[in-house]
Amino acid sequence: MEEINGTKLYIDLLKKELSKQREVYLALKEGFREDVCYKPYQDKEYGTQDANYTGRLRLAYYLLYEKEGDEQTIVWLFLEELKDREENSFQGIGTTIEILTYLLGKYNSGHKYDELFSRAKNANFDCACGYSAELVMSETLSDNDLLDCIYMCEDLEYKTLMETLVAQWRDSVEVWDEGKRADLIRFNTFLGKKAENESLYLEQLTLAKEAGELNEIILAYSHMIRHYLDMGNFGKAHEYIDEVRGMTEDKKTRGIRLYDLLEEALEIVCLEREWGEGGSLLKEAEKGDGINVQVKELNGVSSEQKTKELWEWAREGLKREKSWYGNLYKKGIAAAKAMQDPYVAHLEKKYKAWQKK
Repeated sequence: MEEINGTKLYIDLLKKELSKQREVYLALKEGFREDVCYKPYQDKEYGTQDANYTGRLRLAYYLLYEKEGDEQTIVWLFLEELKDREENSFQGIGTTIEILTYLLGKYNSGHKYDELFSRAKNANFDCACGYSAELVMSETLSDNDLLDCIYMCEDLEYKTLMETLVAQWRDSVEVWDEGKRADLIRFNTFLGKKAENESLYLEQLTLAKEAGELNEIILAYSHMIRHYLDMGNFGKAHEYIDEVRGMTEDKKTRGIRLYDLLEEALEIVCLEREWGEGGSLLKEAEKGDGINVQVKELNGVSSEQKTKELWEWAREGLKREKSWYGNLYKKGIAAAKAMQDPYVAHLEKKYKAWQKK
């Protein structure tokens, strides 16, 4: 790995990025807290979140690696982070509270901050299960390897730097295995490069087929199908789900949960009905200048018969399914409605009973 004055290049680049937090730190010392104070907001999907979580995380890493030794600032940041742990709908522990716990522990002579640590332990369910005040951390940035730094950039939302480090890491890999491909898929997804994952998923599927483990083959198919759905190419998604459907009739799959494939099949059914002849999305697209033809070619809209066959397969899977959950009910109901299948009444009744449990 390339070095500058004895320091690995990726360490030097990350150190330079983190050094920008000095301005935030000095501003905080002067009373400007807007960028790092607890700032709750409501997310439609995730509930109560904190707009400044990443800001505090960046500053916590700066304090850790620059060894500022500022007790007052650490205590204030800890209290702000506690608010997020206590109010965040997602709950969680998070790296910020862990770094601040380690730093605050240095000033805990005479158990000065035991009450704060106890409050953190009881902040939410995740903290109750996994938080510890007895943390030990390295204060030396160069103790991190390249992958550590990439994951750190992901947490800190340093996307430009992360892209540079991912390129360095990718070029350094001599032998690709499932774990390394999974890492690259994750990195590409975070960096907005999902299209580059197609070949990686295909490779995972090919290797799973060669290994012959049915569970892994079905999982690889599911990942491939989900990729095409995320890319808006549900024609390709249908093609791959048709391939894997035959395998699910194998008696060996009886111990394998197929809920991911079921969810994907139900999504495809809905999409194909919406983009098929008379579908709501097709009608909307037809208002444009011929865009309907382009969209249909892009998404590979399947024939009505193929959609019907997929729905019948998914419906039978739903009838056999014993472990139901919210998303499966919702997608099953949506697909049954799209197909105008009377089975929707049964699903809606079952869903209402499940909600009352």
